[in-house]
Amino acid sequence: MMERLLHFFAQYPIDLISHLSSILSIIAGALRYKYLTPNLKAIWVLFILNFIKDTYSLIIIFTEPSNAYIYNIEPIYQTILIGVIFYLSFDGSANRRLIGALTGICTLITLFYYQKDQVSTVSLSVFKLFAIVLSLSYFNKVVMDMRVKNIMGHSMFWFTAGLLVYAAGTFFTVLFSEFIFNPKIVDDETFSIYWNLNSFLFILFAVLSAISIWFGKFDRENLI
Repeated sequence: MMERLLHFFAQYPIDLISHLSSILSIIAGALRYKYLTPNLKAIWVLFILNFIKDTYSLIIIFTEPSNAYIYNIEPIYQTILIGVIFYLSFDGSANRRLIGALTGICTLITLFYYQKDQVSTVSLSVFKLFAIVLSLSYFNKVVMDMRVKNIMGHSMFWFTAGLLVYAAGTFFTVLFSEFIFNPKIVDDETFSIYWNLNSFLFILFAVLSAISIWFGKFDRENLI
């Protein structure tokens, strides 16, 4: 098993970096835990689950013919946690009710279109759109509220920026995932290009999220 694992990482080194990138947020959360607000704790939990999912998926890739069912679980728990994160980040009962309703609808869609044997294009696309909408809404909230003294020191700015880049950058990839990730249609080189793009963007998202968690200590003094 270990020999095959080392061979896999030697062949796909970006996958290893992408896998380990979640540890940045996990470590940052452990070190800053007492300063974390509920929304930052939810970000921390998100990356713990991402790391567990990636680790389990890596193990079963050598024992089962497909790990697609693991990747199709990802948009389900990510939709719930992203919804929780932004629910806790917005003020006002109307905004929270809207986010709660949208989270519930998108979660039901990802559950309904869950597939065991192939990538679920609908579930992944719905999650990406959901993340894009909430990210843009949060940026609009920050601009309208004008309560943040230094946007670069605002913890949720980094997480939201990373999420927006990741979701928008991979949206068209997942939109055509049934074609791109089908080895019967697409050659290995083309698959690697799109897979590495997803990995690069996730690494960026993980790094920016770790910065977000780290800056959580200074959020109170950064608000007007």
